[in-house]
Amino acid sequence: MIQKFFWGLYEMFLGRPIPANFTNDYREVVFPNTGLLLVIITLAIVILYYYVLNRVMSTGLYKTQHWVMFLVLNAIIAFIIPITQVTGNEIETHSYTYMFAFLNVIYSIILFFVFSIVLKRGSVQAWTTPMKWPNKK
Repeated sequence: MIQKFFWGLYEMFLGRPIPANFTNDYREVVFPNTGLLLVIITLAIVILYYYVLNRVMSTGLYKTQHWVMFLVLNAIIAFIIPITQVTGNEIETHSYTYMFAFLNVIYSIILFFVFSIVLKRGSVQAWTTPMKWPNKK
């Protein structure tokens, strides 16, 4: 089920994997591993930002520019993950690989934003980052 979810999520925008002889490798290993790592790492970075750095440690990294730094860090990691998954599974690196990595960056930005909206309320200092909506009550 998870394989089909991530397979559909990536192939919806990218089409079938190139080269075609690696389609099953992408669908059974690369897409699910990349998708799961994306969700886990993005969630971990958001939790680190809101709950470790801006709650427990009170570092004062609560400005939008600090949030953007973590967003960019997450995007860089999200770009690297698919490339390492492809090369680690001995699949030929192709332009498809880099389009896949770029799409993963877009997904990472969306996930980071969604996780931020959901989890920022628990932060002591960064509850208004990246924006005040929804208001803390």
